[in-house]
Amino acid sequence: MADYAPQINYQYKSNVISFEDLKSKKDEENTKVADEPKRISYTAGKSTEVYAFRTEEEIKAMIDVYDKHIDEATNEDQRRVACRNKMMFVVGLNIGIRVSDLASLKYSFFFDKKPNGEYAFKKFYTLQPKKQRKSGKFVKLFFNQTVRVAIENYIAEYPFENLDEYLFTSREGDNKPLETRSIWRIIKRTAKEAGINKNIGSHSLRKTWAYRVWSSAEDKNKALVMLMRCFNHSSAVVTMRYIGIMDDEIEKMYNSVELGLDYL
Repeated sequence: MADYAPQINYQYKSNVISFEDLKSKKDEENTKVADEPKRISYTAGKSTEVYAFRTEEEIKAMIDVYDKHIDEATNEDQRRVACRNKMMFVVGLNIGIRVSDLASLKYSFFFDKKPNGEYAFKKFYTLQPKKQRKSGKFVKLFFNQTVRVAIENYIAEYPFENLDEYLFTSREGDNKPLETRSIWRIIKRTAKEAGINKNIGSHSLRKTWAYRVWSSAEDKNKALVMLMRCFNHSSAVVTMRYIGIMDDEIEKMYNSVELGLDYL
């Protein structure tokens, strides 16, 4: 029997490619856009696609767990960490950047210092994503009211001393940012506690933001083009696959046709 692995792959015409073909395409694949999602393998009967929080109920369940951690904190350090984690989740949901860029956020990204010494919250910040430093491309991040409230609630209890401080600091050392893997583990652990037994990964927050932008847009085609530009994807198909739109559309397609139901 031929050595084949069934794969969904939007870059090729066939839905089934051999391991030899896959190997020969490896170098080509590595030159594709960094954000293009990994293939979904069905060889083990499970999807490896990273999950996005699709519903308000899931988001609320996550925030409820963070609030529970805050209420149950037995000392000030535990409480600060719990408040930090809640802010991190909410900010990550609302600005749609990679976890590596989320870890790099500083207060200077969000605040300007006035001549009188007071701080003013910015409307946007122009960020150069870590994976775009060679290309020299920048992304303009706009901050909505939710981001502002989340940060202001945190600094009301734990004010920063200077704008060079990281938003999400580790307990190891002064002004040391959380590592990417630490952020992922915190989110994954919280999701499990919230009863969301899905494949939570480092792209879950970013995918959630993108999916909600698309699903709430009146002009979904326009929203898709804008998301493609934000993510620097090579095509709209890549963006659709990345945020799970194709899965939704396929489900709708199957549910739209009922053949023989009237005769059962």
